[in-house]
Amino acid sequence: MQRSAIALFMLLVGSASTLHADDHGLVDLFNGKNLDGWTQRNGTATYRVEDEMIVGKTSDGSPNSFLCTDKLYGDFELKFDVKVDSALNSGVQIRSQSVGDTPEGRVNGPQVEISTDLMAGYIYGESAGGWMTPDEDRKPHHHFKEDEWNSYHVVAFGEHIQVWLNGHQVSDLTHKERYESHPKGFIGLQVHGIGSGQGPYEVRWRNLKIRDLSQFTPLYNGKDLSGWTTNGNWLPQDDRSLLIQPREGETGWQRYDDYLWSNKKYKDFVLDVEYSYPPGGNSGVFFRVGDLEDPVQQGIEVQILDSTSKSEPLGPHDHGGVIRTAGPSANMSRPPHQFNRMVLTCIGSHLQVELNGTEIIDISLDEGPVKDRPPEGYIGFQDHGQPNNIKFRDIRIREINH
Repeated sequence: MQRSAIALFMLLVGSASTLHADDHGLVDLFNGKNLDGWTQRNGTATYRVEDEMIVGKTSDGSPNSFLCTDKLYGDFELKFDVKVDSALNSGVQIRSQSVGDTPEGRVNGPQVEISTDLMAGYIYGESAGGWMTPDEDRKPHHHFKEDEWNSYHVVAFGEHIQVWLNGHQVSDLTHKERYESHPKGFIGLQVHGIGSGQGPYEVRWRNLKIRDLSQFTPLYNGKDLSGWTTNGNWLPQDDRSLLIQPREGETGWQRYDDYLWSNKKYKDFVLDVEYSYPPGGNSGVFFRVGDLEDPVQQGIEVQILDSTSKSEPLGPHDHGGVIRTAGPSANMSRPPHQFNRMVLTCIGSHLQVELNGTEIIDISLDEGPVKDRPPEGYIGFQDHGQPNNIKFRDIRIREINH
């Protein structure tokens, strides 16, 4: 084979591998060129594409306007950047509907607030009951940067809606009533109405990306340990989280019966899990464990560790690192007692790890110390002994079948 042909072949193989994993990750919601896949509903504000941004501009005397996706989403992860003129209120609709399912029908549903009034990131029911975030939880904050770009990160799964603004979690809302009325719908970019003689004002969106979570299934039901095996002290909590609370005198990490193990084996998958640790907390996410009697040698571990005070460079034993294999590219650890979110995508020998919205690992498992580990096995969480009281929640998985 000629050198040019070999190079092309290797490029195609590498690209196919990357695309295969990325198909199950965040994808562009906006193509950066035009508004294909979007429809305007309500109002007379204008929307245009400029420098790979969607720019919404107010119209004199118009009511609220919304540029909405043609596709509907139920469970999803959404990321976007937004910059808004300080005199303008805006928002992003999620799981929303329009009366009569027509462009003229009133848009209604949950809205992620975009504003400079210290309320940004809370959840409002647009034409759907007003504030969904309770009054007592809407504490003024300064996480929104006026006249600058702001990064939003939204995760909606079942009744649970979470919002991070510039890396700070603002919303952690469970709202059964609104989930029952709006389990699925479009995503809409709001240009708020203004009175006659005001404006014009603009709001700009960029880097809109989404991950469809509709094919994920819960691994932990929030109530008991159905589907799991352990001899450890893993305690379901009233808030649907799961606490590992080592018993008095339980120390050391080689207590393999005290791990929490899935009853089912998994091969290729996307695993999504949240957890919080105490100061100095230590645990781990194990996967493809072939022998539960020896998970360290017969499985792969991604480290959970309070690394908030550690400066880079980071090694395989730091938070998000693959033990014995690769260190994370960045320290994305949140402070103790705040929930971290880890997403592991493992397809064939390709492993990607996202921590708190940033990809920190992208490696081939067949090129390092764990290359001989089983291609299929159990998923588990490590009990590292006292004083590692760690909470896990929202454990969900999507199996990838070829």
